[in-house]
Amino acid sequence: MNNPIIAIVMAAVIIALVLLSIRRGILKEKYAILWLLVALFSSAAVIFPQIVSSVANTLGFRLPSNFLFSIALLIALFLTFLLSTDISKKQRQIENLATELAIIKNKLNNK
Repeated sequence: MNNPIIAIVMAAVIIALVLLSIRRGILKEKYAILWLLVALFSSAAVIFPQIVSSVANTLGFRLPSNFLFSIALLIALFLTFLLSTDISKKQRQIENLATELAIIKNKLNNK
């Protein structure tokens, strides 16, 4: 972005939405931390583009945009992993609850 003010405003909006979502119980804290970090780092990247360029050059990226895209991809992969582990955990909980419910129903029907 050519105008860092727009990026800072967008980051502030993301932070406000995340905090509001936590307050309403819509978003879990462990995901909120990730979104807050994304907002803070993206606004820092816009405010200090020379740091992004130097880190990108140090890591061997020819363009800073390639570096930022790689970081975004890693964040997306990490979030996908977190969500997959949560889904697996919830699936096990559902299976355990269904088994317990079946046992309770069986005991009630046998009385």
